[in-house]
Amino acid sequence: MNNLTLRQRLLILTLLPSALITTLLVLYFSMTGINAIEDQLRGKGLATVRYLAPVSEYGIIAGQMDGIYGLVQAAMQEPGVKAAIIVNPKGRTLAVSGRVSLPAEIIRQHLDKPALVAETETWIAFGAPVIRTQSDSDPLFDIAGLDENPQETIGHVFIELDKLDLIERQRDLILQGLIAVLTGLGLMGALAIAMADQLAKPLQRLTAAVRQMSAGHFGTRIPASSSGELRILEDGFNDMASHIEGAHQSMQSRIEEATAQLVFQARHDALTGLVNRREFELRLDKALANVHAGGDEFSVLFIDLDRFKAVNDACGHLAGDELLRQIALLLQGRLREEDTLARLGGDEFGIMLANCGLIKARQVAQDICALSAEYRFVWQDRIFAIGASIGLTPVSRDVREIQEIFALSDAACLRAKELGRNQVCEMAPATQTERRRDRGNWAGRLANALSEGRLMIEAIPLRALQPGVPGGPMAELSARLNEPGQAPVALSALIDAAERYDMSSSFDQHFLDTAIRALARANKQHMPMTCMVPLSRASISTPETGDYIAARLAEHAIQGEGLCLMFSEDVSTHQTSQLIEFSRRMRELGCQIVLTEFGGAISSFTQLRTVAPSHVRLSQSLTRDIGDGMTSTALLRAILEITGEQQIFPIAEAVDDTPLLEHLHRLGIAYARGKAVAPREPFDAWFEGVVMRGSRG
Repeated sequence: MNNLTLRQRLLILTLLPSALITTLLVLYFSMTGINAIEDQLRGKGLATVRYLAPVSEYGIIAGQMDGIYGLVQAAMQEPGVKAAIIVNPKGRTLAVSGRVSLPAEIIRQHLDKPALVAETETWIAFGAPVIRTQSDSDPLFDIAGLDENPQETIGHVFIELDKLDLIERQRDLILQGLIAVLTGLGLMGALAIAMADQLAKPLQRLTAAVRQMSAGHFGTRIPASSSGELRILEDGFNDMASHIEGAHQSMQSRIEEATAQLVFQARHDALTGLVNRREFELRLDKALANVHAGGDEFSVLFIDLDRFKAVNDACGHLAGDELLRQIALLLQGRLREEDTLARLGGDEFGIMLANCGLIKARQVAQDICALSAEYRFVWQDRIFAIGASIGLTPVSRDVREIQEIFALSDAACLRAKELGRNQVCEMAPATQTERRRDRGNWAGRLANALSEGRLMIEAIPLRALQPGVPGGPMAELSARLNEPGQAPVALSALIDAAERYDMSSSFDQHFLDTAIRALARANKQHMPMTCMVPLSRASISTPETGDYIAARLAEHAIQGEGLCLMFSEDVSTHQTSQLIEFSRRMRELGCQIVLTEFGGAISSFTQLRTVAPSHVRLSQSLTRDIGDGMTSTALLRAILEITGEQQIFPIAEAVDDTPLLEHLHRLGIAYARGKAVAPREPFDAWFEGVVMRGSRG
């Protein structure tokens, strides 16, 4: 019943009672008619034998056989009579007419009065006694007196009536009843269908319209052609649909505006409006693929502003931000529309010069260097001279991937600073022979650094800002390479070199060994601590890394609760399937996952579901300008709400002043790191001073 439509239910409600009542009435009258026909036949039979018995008395007494035979012949003339018999008291036949069906034993039986003596499906028989009377009256005119003054039974009369006519009449009556039922049901059905359609069709239109609205067709309307309550429903639905369509269009417009804003923020730097590092990498990747496909070569400039820190230190971050905006406008004015200018972070800029060879790129770089040297930044009553160190890299088919472009350009820019700043240095891609020689050189440098202890592991402490978040000593592991007579090599350069020359596994295993040994010592002293270990892109994509972590945890007989494995959101975007499997296995070991540079792209939120991290380290673009921009604060609040629902703890980095730290605390950031929290220091010193000293205390 629950699966029936409204129209079907209305038809059942109207037809079922009517059909039942009509059938019962026709059945009643048919049965009454059948009984009446049967009673009529029985009455006729009894009346016939009642009449025949008295008139046969004289013939039987007088022995006038012709008269008796004439009586049975006369009886046979009656409609429906199939046989007539007159017998003497002993049952011997005196006269008979027709085809007799009565058995002999019934004919010989004694009857006291007229009665039905036998009945089958095709015939019915009646009998009556012939009684001698002593009345002087004529028996033909005094039958009642004969019944009242019985004397002697002198014989019997029997009449057999044919039931075929009765059956035919009953059949006709039943057929007429069926015709009446069917006719009545047909009329009632047509009326019920008309009524059901009149009631159901408006509701069916409403139902279909509701389904279309649910499917997203908000322009659906229905014709208001009914009356009464149905007309009110139709008008109400159309009004409601109009309001919903208007609200949907308004919401869709807002969503499109917000999406466009988020897309712009994900690809652009909030301070200068230039494209950010992520978008710059995507454009480099596309341009490099075009070069390998036979397209035009291009050049890349890395620009690091000289004496920028002096402006920040002397006048504050507001002055530094204004300087970056003005430099962005200065650089943009020197470039073509097809060129790409990006802010890579801090005071670093990147330029991709499309379809530009080395000679032309060198001229552009020299012009930019001269413009920067001549530029004067004015802030209040102070004037600052600003320069730019530029690293130039021509990109040809010898370049395999964009990491090589970054490494070459960064090295060239660093070389420009080492040579005295405000100048241009070039570094072209190495040939295959140079790559093999450089590979051996880097392999030797990294191997010696690992074996001789020149790779200094550092701790970047974190502080919990909110009550209720997991506490205890917590630090992120970093490193730098100290070589005699050379400037220290930062972690980012080490990771690029290790990945470039297939040495990531050795580099990452050194980090893991340091963290796991420290966790094992802390575990023996029952001291909780957390180590965040950065992993390279190559280590995540191979199952051997998971095997190594599992073996080291088992070797030290500890669980992985305090081990947090870090990788950037960019890795999760390009290696989704490997990362999901790696994250699943690490969670089985009890380890935690940390996504860095979170919130720099629209794809950030999808990683929360696929990778299921325990922490996310927020992109600096989200926290740098929160004190001055409502948009950054609103976006950060949205990220905090989403991560809070999934019990993911956000971490803010580069928190270098107390006001920013307090503001992050008010917003609900779980952890922070930076100069306002604690300076970076050698990992062993931090571990002994913070973790082990706490256990002894």
